[in-house]
Amino acid sequence: MHPRLSVNAICSMKQSLEDDLTLWADLGIDNVGLISPKLELAGWDAARQVILDAGLSISSMSCYRDGIVPSLEFAGAIGTPVLYVITGSAGSTPWEEAAERFCEEMASHVARGKELGVRIALEPTNPLRTDVSFVHCVRDAIDLAVMADMGVVVDFYSSWYERGLDELVCKHIELVGLVQICDYKLGTFDMPNRSAIGDGDIPVERMIGLMLDAGYEGPFDLEILGPRIEAAGYRASIASSIERAGEMLSRLGAI
Repeated sequence: MHPRLSVNAICSMKQSLEDDLTLWADLGIDNVGLISPKLELAGWDAARQVILDAGLSISSMSCYRDGIVPSLEFAGAIGTPVLYVITGSAGSTPWEEAAERFCEEMASHVARGKELGVRIALEPTNPLRTDVSFVHCVRDAIDLAVMADMGVVVDFYSSWYERGLDELVCKHIELVGLVQICDYKLGTFDMPNRSAIGDGDIPVERMIGLMLDAGYEGPFDLEILGPRIEAAGYRASIASSIERAGEMLSRLGAI
């Protein structure tokens, strides 16, 4: 597997942490991203120990807002550099008021993250998910991240179509804590329904090149999920994705 790649546990959404560890070992995956629901289900202490015993490199971790306290402590304990979150819904509140409230609520967590050496980053979501977020593009994520003293996540699924993305990330590359890669087939009207790398219409290689050209030096975290991945199977979808993404990174000269 290319050293700049990591595989997020969400790629095998319905598997347990134990099954993930087995799959990762079988596929030779040693750089991964973690999601808090699987850790919580396994038990925080037990999950911490098995992750440490496995000797994995942990590129990132994600959680919902209501689970940020234990997730942040877990991330610090295992040396995860990035914990990313979504904002939560704004409901009918104007964006500016929701942003101000978000900054106030996150301030103590951001401070604790700095003590632990964990950068908290903001992930924008697909515009259909206003039930969980009020930030749906990299441009707004950057504005809010600057206000909240946080980083940002660039997820190809919700950013590949964004106008002026190359200029945006070049100008603010220091804020980018993680890049997530996937594919998506045009004409897909349900979500989340992503594709394995190379099976959709996102210009993945061009997007990776854009991030590299901007000076991004972190991992490219594979995040594929949905009916197509379930139908094809986790092993096949992950294996083909890391092979194709690895080839792209090699062609682009990423080291």
